[in-house]
Amino acid sequence: MLPLERILEILEKKVNLNKEELLQKIEAKQKELSGLVSKEGAAYLVARDFGVELEQSDLVEIKDLVAGMRRISLIGRIFKVSDIFEFERKDGSRGRVINLFIGDPTGYIKLPLWNDRVKLVEDGQLKLGDVVRIRNGLARENIFGDIEISLGKYGSIEKLEKEYELPSVEEMSKRFLNVIPERTEIKDLEEGIYEIKGTLVQVFRGKFIFSICPVCKSSVQLVENKFVCEEHGEIEPEHAMVISGIIDDGSANLRVVFFRENAEKLLGISAKELKALELEERFKLVKERVLGLELVLVGRVKKNKIFDRLEFVANKIKDLNIREESKKLAAQIRSVLE
Repeated sequence: MLPLERILEILEKKVNLNKEELLQKIEAKQKELSGLVSKEGAAYLVARDFGVELEQSDLVEIKDLVAGMRRISLIGRIFKVSDIFEFERKDGSRGRVINLFIGDPTGYIKLPLWNDRVKLVEDGQLKLGDVVRIRNGLARENIFGDIEISLGKYGSIEKLEKEYELPSVEEMSKRFLNVIPERTEIKDLEEGIYEIKGTLVQVFRGKFIFSICPVCKSSVQLVENKFVCEEHGEIEPEHAMVISGIIDDGSANLRVVFFRENAEKLLGISAKELKALELEERFKLVKERVLGLELVLVGRVKKNKIFDRLEFVANKIKDLNIREESKKLAAQIRSVLE
């Protein structure tokens, strides 16, 4: 992953802007994406807008991937293969996609294989447990805040015969997928899957609505008044909701983000209904409905590399069970007294 200073140095040489002007564009890109992308990730997206490709020729570990990185090369093991999903395009033609989950000792990513590439799995060229190498991949952040790899036109994936020191399928599944979250105080959180309980004490101002591709559900960019998906080109976008703020449980606080269905459940209305409101009306409604709510959340704690802080992406909003919460509180009191 190229550091921000190196990206700025490359852009200064290739576009007619100075460092301060580039930083303004990077900050504007972050604001456009509701602050959900790091400065480095935003810098990669700004470089892409200018048509500047940032080289990433060395092998990278999955934990170091940042949205916007291009020409990625990495090695990992396939530890989960989804079913094949068939869909109808806007023009009436049919498409297919299958998702591979690929891990290394540092983390995992999802890799969608579209249309003809589905045959790599159907024909047995790629299967569960294979060690693979990805070349010329593009990293992008999906609507749940996770990093995905897109192969695009020029990327490739190949099976490696050489054995690498990688965790087994069972180890990766247990570590990354079959996680039973434990209730944890915010002060004790590390990267991983947890259940937390706290009060939403702040809501960040933003558009609360973002555009996604109707096929792959990834974020899209507005280019010359047209919405463009990295994978599927010009599209007619759908819209999804995102709400971010600060949750506090008395021990500490951290940033929390709600995407799509979880954001709609939190707010009590659909993305379509919220989009119909003016920006100031949206913020007023969000603040009135969610500020001060006591919530029990299950989700993933991840680290923002630029700001060196933990953030919580909510995967599930649990109903607050007063009886169960009372039992847990009583158990905590007994453990202190014993």
